[in-house]
Amino acid sequence: MGAIYKIISKVLSCRINSVLPTVIDDSQLAFLKDRGMLDIVLVANEVVEELRRHKRSELCLKVDYEKAYDSIR
Repeated sequence: MGAIYKIISKVLSCRINSVLPTVIDDSQLAFLKDRGMLDIVLVANEVVEELRRHKRSELCLKVDYEKAYDSIR
């Protein structure tokens, strides 16, 4: 019985992987293969520095990815 579930999950996984690039936006950086959390930190740092350099006041939002990731099951 367990082998059937493994086969079904493998088939579904392969089909989903073929569709994911069209569903996920290019700006999505976290929790994807070949895209790391460190990239997000670097981009956020560059944005904050750019705003400071031009003396602009904007809103920055920090999301706790660990808790968000842990709650999705």
